[in-house]
Amino acid sequence: MLFKIKTSKKTMDIFQKISGSEQLQPFILAKLALALSIQSNVQLSRSDFSTDILGLELNRQTITGEFDLLFKALIEMLEKKHLNDDDYFRNYLKAHLDRGALMLANEHRYGGTFLTHLLDLEKAI
Repeated sequence: MLFKIKTSKKTMDIFQKISGSEQLQPFILAKLALALSIQSNVQLSRSDFSTDILGLELNRQTITGEFDLLFKALIEMLEKKHLNDDDYFRNYLKAHLDRGALMLANEHRYGGTFLTHLLDLEKAI
């Protein structure tokens, strides 16, 4: 069973930029990125799985914590398939994390007051 993954370099850059301006730690940004990606209700595409592993190394407990089974269930429902534990964490969670980071960057760029904006989205995360 895997307990650590590495984000893409782009995700790391996004997290560093947002962390610098909003004073939010990567583990918080990871949860927000996952929530945005899952909330989009769009299945992952092939390109979502082809990101690099040159970014932050994050611990599974840090990313999902006590809500790991909830994140897994939400991803399985969105992807419409059962995922074994390694495939879920190594591939699907990482892909949602990297895709969600791009979404998070867009919300940060255009959202005004960042956290208030996230709560005011049409379907709040």
